Amino acid sequence: MVKPHSFGSIRLVRSKPPKYQPGQLEARHGPFKKGDVLPETHVVACPRVKVADVPAGILKQRHIDVLEQNQKIASCCRHPENHEVEALKSHPDEKAPDIYIFHCTCGRKHRFFCIGLDDDRPVWAA
Repeated sequence: MVKPHSFGSIRLVRSKPPKYQPGQLEARHGPFKKGDVLPETHVVACPRVKVADVPAGILKQRHIDVLEQNQKIASCCRHPENHEVEALKSHPDEKAPDIYIFHCTCGRKHRFFCIGLDDDRPVWAA
């Protein structure tokens, strides 16, 4: 059960991209050759909850607006209250979730990616 106090956001601020030393990326990802299929590294950061149960202001309004205004998706997908949302980290070393997946009642999934070094990312706990 999701409690109101368990919702929040994480503010990521980095002035410069990290500088990697030789061999540091290989240590993190392993030695992969060109054309190799990389292993799945997604980690569930926040459990799946109904969008209607999330307090106003936690999810970014632009994500809700994209669902409501997109005429290319089914009519049931244009209603945020028909969705559940979960947050994933693209890699276990990420500080905050950067992939948000909205699951519609019809079975479709709508993905939003947070790109950049300086942004607010909504988080919640079970």
